[in-house]
Amino acid sequence: MDFIKAEKLEFGLILSLTVDDDENSGETAIDDYLETWGYDPKFDDFGCDEMMYEFFEDFIANSEWEWISPEEIGALTDAPILGIKDEEGNVLEAYGHMDYAVTSLMEALRHGQVILRKG
Repeated sequence: MDFIKAEKLEFGLILSLTVDDDENSGETAIDDYLETWGYDPKFDDFGCDEMMYEFFEDFIANSEWEWISPEEIGALTDAPILGIKDEEGNVLEAYGHMDYAVTSLMEALRHGQVILRKG
């Protein structure tokens, strides 16, 4: 099930969860996902990259977006980067979660939405 919606803006990309308008809906959606796959957020590393890649799998598979390595765009960061490539594999657009050192992308998304900065 694809929970994620992307909206491009001039300065970045807003990722939001496509769930009810309830103020706790992001947390509920992610907790339901974790429970479905047998993860326990109290014990498993919720913010790890593996969890993030799994959660984004349907989004990536059903859209033009894909994970971009920092080396592909000459970035000196370990931030998770989403982008769009052309048919030859050239990166056309790239957006990174630049607060990655403070909070994981998953933790930020848990609050309903996260802004990735255009790079």
